[in-house]
Amino acid sequence: AGPSWPLRLRTPAATENLRASPSACGRCGLDGRAPEKSPRLATISGDTDRLKIYEHTRDSWRARSGRHGLLQKLILACLLLAGLWPVGSAASEDASANDTKPTRYVIGVSPFLDGDVKDPVYRRIVGFLVEDMPLGSSLWLCDAYHLQTITQVEIPHVRAFRSAKTRANQFKEPIRKLKEFLAAHRERPATNHVKLDQAVRLPQYLDFVAENLRHDGGSIVVMVLGSPLYLDHKEPRFSMVDGYFPSDGHLAATRERSVFGIKGRGQALENMVVHLAYFGDPWVSGIHQEKILRFWELYLRGQGARLATFSGDLVTAFNAMRPSSGAVEARDRRYALDPAQSKIEMLRITRDVGVADWITRDVLPDVQRGPPSTTVGPMKIGIRWQGNIDLDLYSTPRPGAETLFFEHTRTPEGYYFKDHRSSPGREYEFIEFESPVNIWQVEAMINFYEGSGPGGPSGEIRIEFEGKIYTGKFSLPASRGNQGRSGRSQADFWTRINVQEILKLSESRREAAR
Repeated sequence: AGPSWPLRLRTPAATENLRASPSACGRCGLDGRAPEKSPRLATISGDTDRLKIYEHTRDSWRARSGRHGLLQKLILACLLLAGLWPVGSAASEDASANDTKPTRYVIGVSPFLDGDVKDPVYRRIVGFLVEDMPLGSSLWLCDAYHLQTITQVEIPHVRAFRSAKTRANQFKEPIRKLKEFLAAHRERPATNHVKLDQAVRLPQYLDFVAENLRHDGGSIVVMVLGSPLYLDHKEPRFSMVDGYFPSDGHLAATRERSVFGIKGRGQALENMVVHLAYFGDPWVSGIHQEKILRFWELYLRGQGARLATFSGDLVTAFNAMRPSSGAVEARDRRYALDPAQSKIEMLRITRDVGVADWITRDVLPDVQRGPPSTTVGPMKIGIRWQGNIDLDLYSTPRPGAETLFFEHTRTPEGYYFKDHRSSPGREYEFIEFESPVNIWQVEAMINFYEGSGPGGPSGEIRIEFEGKIYTGKFSLPASRGNQGRSGRSQADFWTRINVQEILKLSESRREAAR
């Protein structure tokens, strides 16, 4: 703002002093008015020489007056360019000259950021506020997990606010509130096997912005600083950590059935541009990263919004949010919904290809024929089948405990696993109890969820216990799936896994164990 050459400008107050004190500017005032004429020279009329002296003095004064008048105009023009001189009754309001609609920026920050990233976040946000935001725009800073406003700023459409120094001075209080928010230490809610590092609740946060921070006629740009993996201590079954990601079936559901449901919400986030910036490497693998990116793009596009940035680099994200960046959100056109994924479930990617080796191998090197030596320990239960059908495994470690299945993938005792890469005709899934369980208390069921086939589905059961693998068979009489419904009339769609029988345990040994 203002001229770029080195030029020392006087303030309006200093200019008034110059006007009031002609001596400060030589023999005449800054406004170009002549000093009082000498009465003696003014009355000379008959003397030719004296008249010439008078005319010379007059012409000399006029020349000086013209030079000072030009100087005054130059200084005033420089003050106007620098935005330091008031024009009219208002302070240089330029709204009539700018027909662009104001932009509202909303930056959501995780309250659980690691200490080493808080300073860069603070510097980037303050830098964006004082240097990059256009005149007439506004900024809201929010807690993107608890859905609370931290502070807000309105940039006046005043030329003086093109100055970073002016903004820094005028917005000291909002900057202080941001600093206090980042400096505060917040206890993370207690969860089972889920750490809320950098957690944000993206669906709820975007709803909060759409419902409370929209403004008439202007665009809205949203920045999210935190984990791209959904984490909520109240709904851990939708967690994206440990390689999990939602199936497309979530997007076809209502919000009542899934936190990711967007059915009937086609314009809920209309004209919203979203930038997601995260820290570190939260991914199990590159495939996991691609699955999460794809899901968020489909989630936003399905509600009328666009994903502009998805980056682990803070500089890249803030550069993309600058008004002059001209970022074009074309990435979301790469992905399309998979109509075959109608089921609401959490799929999983794993970094360790051997984690499912015991269930994926067609030929087992050593199938156990005798019972285990103990009845308490970690356990895996899995099913394998063929055909373009969908079967679901359910298991509970003991009476009264939580049941693991596709809609509830994590409990204190273990997790449910279904590899997204298992293809039709070669399917499997399993449940692992990482905490020791009592064999006699474990219960497991299989449901015929979807598909059809004459004679009903059948397949293989595998259980890993004490590092040994045990096998069994299963079958269901139903010829079509029932979408997981339960009740007496649904008995043909369910079958119980006799865990103790597959592990070669007899009732006599059970009595002896008691």
